[in-house]
Amino acid sequence: MIASPPDLIAKLALYSIDAIADMIVWADREGRYVCVNKAAQRLLGYTEEEFQGRRVCDVDPLFDEARWREHWAELERLGSVTLETVNTTKDGVDVPVEVTANLVSVDGRLFNCSIVRDITERRRNEAERRALNERIYQLSITDGLTGISNRRRFDEALASLVAQHARSGKPLSVILIDIDHFKAFNDHYGHLSGDDCLRQVAAVIASLMRGESDLAARFGGEEFACVLPGLDLAGAASVAERLRSGIAGLGIPHAKADGGHVTASIGAVCCERPMAQTSHGLLATADALLYRAKGEGRNRVAVARL
Repeated sequence: MIASPPDLIAKLALYSIDAIADMIVWADREGRYVCVNKAAQRLLGYTEEEFQGRRVCDVDPLFDEARWREHWAELERLGSVTLETVNTTKDGVDVPVEVTANLVSVDGRLFNCSIVRDITERRRNEAERRALNERIYQLSITDGLTGISNRRRFDEALASLVAQHARSGKPLSVILIDIDHFKAFNDHYGHLSGDDCLRQVAAVIASLMRGESDLAARFGGEEFACVLPGLDLAGAASVAERLRSGIAGLGIPHAKADGGHVTASIGAVCCERPMAQTSHGLLATADALLYRAKGEGRNRVAVARL
């Protein structure tokens, strides 16, 4: 280090401390402020004299006497501690901060010398990143055309609910829905009308779900699927019939269908007792029931218990 007069070094050090953007705070064992730099005064709004009449607990709403004692004990044990907390400005605004506290001995006395950084922008960026990630995830599990869940989300939910069913023994029902003669509908009315038909059918299906526990999804093409935890066979049959009736009740014209309007065939299966069942097994049974409904004339429901 270049040899300089002690008073010059002290002045330069003080200038450096006051020039940096982070707060530098010295506190004694009782949490009383001993010394703060200009950044602390600027960011929190207290004068140097006002700081000297306060304690850390007065400025940090997350610290009380017990928390301060714990912090001091941890500091004595480790020598340095980094944590995130909150400082409240003189105007009452909470500022999230990152604190790097160091235990320092000066003239036989112990002090907490902390570098305190305003992390408002970091928190904002983190919140925006979480929101963006959640948005991306929601898009990844949502059918772009109908707005309900997609096959990926359905498969995830069904696997989870099958595992829950195996543990709890509570009923679990799965429903498959297929729009009758949909290829003929598309060929006759065009794909834009087909897309609108799918959206209307999806809206009916979603409206008949009982809440967040139930899941309706576009299974693929003109086929939809529902998983209904806790619903017994009678309940599944009732929901399936209301789905069939609701889709028919849309009254969407279909010149190539026997009834002259869009209908759907439905297969519903229910597990009412604990058993070694798989997602594939449930879907295979529901699919077989769906094709039984189609084979029996379409626009009808077929149900079974496992």
